Amino acid sequence: RLCELICSGSCSKVGEVSKLLQEGTGQQEWTLGCDLSIARDSVDIDFKNVEVEVELWEVGGTKTYACARPVFYDSLDAVVLVYDISNIKSYHSLVAWLYELCVSDKPPSLKYWDTGGGSGGVPDMDVELGDSGALQQGILSGKCPVLFVANKRDLQDQMRRDANKNLPRPMPPERPSRADRFFGGVGPADIFSSSTDTQLMNRLCDFVMQGRHTEACCREGHLFFDFHLWRDFVKQAYKAKH
Repeated sequence: RLCELICSGSCSKVGEVSKLLQEGTGQQEWTLGCDLSIARDSVDIDFKNVEVEVELWEVGGTKTYACARPVFYDSLDAVVLVYDISNIKSYHSLVAWLYELCVSDKPPSLKYWDTGGGSGGVPDMDVELGDSGALQQGILSGKCPVLFVANKRDLQDQMRRDANKNLPRPMPPERPSRADRFFGGVGPADIFSSSTDTQLMNRLCDFVMQGRHTEACCREGHLFFDFHLWRDFVKQAYKAKH
């Protein structure tokens, strides 16, 4: 499956990218805490036409629910990060999203539930530590492909879009205010402090700048999405999984 993460402030609501894919894939859609949709596409794998079914888990960026988001990060195969092309702050926030993915922990349901026989709520170390850091390694190594989608391209003219093709190096997120830290309205990227965290942040800044970016528009009458690039991205994720 592919996991799509919507950057805070990038879209008016969760589900915008699946709306784009609906134009070309004919998917089914429903809601389950986040926005869950199914996209089916045909890709060419080793000279064979393969039908690929993609689960899109679209997760919003509200900080209030930041601690609950890792529930949706388990066993994902690829990541789509969407940002607002007209808002440079949204672009810089991509680093925070990647950091959250890289340091995300297993959800409590997997930590304290023995799927192999029942431990009565006793944590199993093999479950807790079995894939520690696997998502971070997958993202940085390319085994978990990442696609950056610059949404709202209709808000920029051609000259500005051409200028934005040379993206600047994003900045690490600023430390939140004391009030935000006190009331818990922060995500993992807001509380990084060690030198290892700083090194990871700097590495992710380079990752975003050198990553695969494309433009999109979800507004009625101006729908735009690069389906050729999308199918190539699905193909990359499928091959990495198999």
